[in-house]
Amino acid sequence: MNKESISVIMGAHNIDKFLDIAIKSILEQTYKEFEFIIIANGNKYIEIYEYLIKNYSYDERIIVLKSPIGQLAHALNLGLDNSKYDYIARMDADDYSYPKRFEKQMNYLIKNNLELLGVDMRLIDENDNEIGISKMPKGKDINKKLPFGSCFSHNALLYKKDTILKAKGYNAGFNSEDYDLWLRLKREGVSWDNMDEILIDYRIHSGASRRRLLG
Repeated sequence: MNKESISVIMGAHNIDKFLDIAIKSILEQTYKEFEFIIIANGNKYIEIYEYLIKNYSYDERIIVLKSPIGQLAHALNLGLDNSKYDYIARMDADDYSYPKRFEKQMNYLIKNNLELLGVDMRLIDENDNEIGISKMPKGKDINKKLPFGSCFSHNALLYKKDTILKAKGYNAGFNSEDYDLWLRLKREGVSWDNMDEILIDYRIHSGASRRRLLG
């Protein structure tokens, strides 16, 4: 196994039953070389920050930041600015990463000399019931299909930090924080792919309207 260290970045704008599931799925990864940056953001940022400190300060890998700004793009840029490792893994506070996600992604990314790597997803509801499978484009199909829509599961990415910083990070605002970035990366000639393997559960639930739409 490669021993490159990863900075995991996750925004948290609410305290619900899914938050602890998401956090624990990262802490239980077979790949142990990481820091876990969680950004408490939005209207409840102080409450979320205090909850995270109280419940997870025992694990030195967890770094909790806070911001009153509720935009995910701002939280991700804040996480990038405070990350100390060369590889970034994304995670959302609604989801569940399979135990070998980081191990498999890191090995695949390095073996294939990639800068950004996604995976396929299993779609689940708020009770963990499977409601579908999301298969991402692979290889050359990514660049062919990108003009018509996003080709990556942003919540499950592993990428090189320098690649994202050269593209000037996430663009805040009301546009899609991920699709805008993919278009800029494509112009830079990034080397990317999606693994033909499901390594994350993507949750569709009533508390997230955008997720219902994507599902």
